[in-house]
Amino acid sequence: MLSARIALLMLIVLTASIFIPQFYWKANTRENKRTNVFYSPILKDFIFIKSDVRENYYVDGKGKFHTREEFESLLPFLNYRQLTLSGTMPDSIDGIRIVSKEVNLNNINIRVQPAIIQYRSLQLFPLFESASGRVRLELSTDFFRIKERMEFVTSLTNTINEEKSRTFTDALVNEGFTFPAKAIYGNPSTKKPFDEGYFVIDQKGKVYHLKMVKGRPFCKETGIPSDLDIAYISVTENELRESYALMVTQTNDVFFISYDHYGLNKVPVKDYDHTKHTLLIKGDLFYRVITVQKENGYNAIVTDRRNIVLADTSEQWPGEEMTMAGVIASYVFPFTLAIEKESSPYIGAYFTPPGVNALLVSVIALLCSVYYFRKYKIPTRNVIVYSVLIACSGLYGLIAFLVVKDFDDDPR
Repeated sequence: MLSARIALLMLIVLTASIFIPQFYWKANTRENKRTNVFYSPILKDFIFIKSDVRENYYVDGKGKFHTREEFESLLPFLNYRQLTLSGTMPDSIDGIRIVSKEVNLNNINIRVQPAIIQYRSLQLFPLFESASGRVRLELSTDFFRIKERMEFVTSLTNTINEEKSRTFTDALVNEGFTFPAKAIYGNPSTKKPFDEGYFVIDQKGKVYHLKMVKGRPFCKETGIPSDLDIAYISVTENELRESYALMVTQTNDVFFISYDHYGLNKVPVKDYDHTKHTLLIKGDLFYRVITVQKENGYNAIVTDRRNIVLADTSEQWPGEEMTMAGVIASYVFPFTLAIEKESSPYIGAYFTPPGVNALLVSVIALLCSVYYFRKYKIPTRNVIVYSVLIACSGLYGLIAFLVVKDFDDDPR
């Protein structure tokens, strides 16, 4: 019976550590602050959209508030269509004539989230024809995987296209590829202006560029250092064609993979952790704004088109642990166990270790329970189990004891 009682106690503790904090924070949800960072070619300064549950605020780097119309006029590249419609779009900025085609071509927006980096898709990928001569890309009838060789699986019949598989496998082998592939990165969507295929990492960490051109394999070893320990590659396929992709390493370095012989152009980032933070890169005809968005703030750096840093800014605000609800939670909950979190696409067991503050409530709970044990003469072997449990799990253990004690078949 004792082992069954211990198992029941542990089950109650684990359940309480998942659902009680979850209900607590749902009842104590705070307003979410959001800040979008831009750089104005008119002001030559940062300008922000600060949002809460009520409305948006438009503020420049000196703290001056603007109307929405003023904000739009300070970011003419971002709001080109609106300003053209209203007849307020300038003809030139800093002596450079503004052309609609150039504005659209140079506006870029790249977003890399932790959940995207950790996500692993089904290892079957469509390989588009990169030189079809058609206006739009067409989805292929087969999908490839790279294990002991490169195989194409025909989707309608679930059979292997041996000839195509052999042709592409030979192309990889001739380029020095070591099977199987460690990772395959691409943009498997027809909703893009053109196709640059995939970047594939082999077993030795070498990076290969793979695509199909007029039905034939294009395979090239990029020369990207194999010791970079790549965490993620985002293939951009932007009509500007400055870079093939954005690359993030396990050490939180960020690079653009250039069209110039796959050269690496390092992106300046500040306090970036790819497992926790969202990376945003906004670009226009003049500037690149690189923003690291955190739960409780942001860091932003602006560069010119030559990648020279011009300015940086940051802001931090108190996290939920600094609120009254957070302080109370630090005392009441010795630890938490969550089955999901924002930075991961997977359901799992995400454990938050106990803090020092929780010791106080755990000691109080233990003293109360000891008084109860002595008053009702609980058997010694049960007292030891209950005491250890409450000492280690605080409120959760006390709840487990209160549930189990009424089913205790030992005499009192």
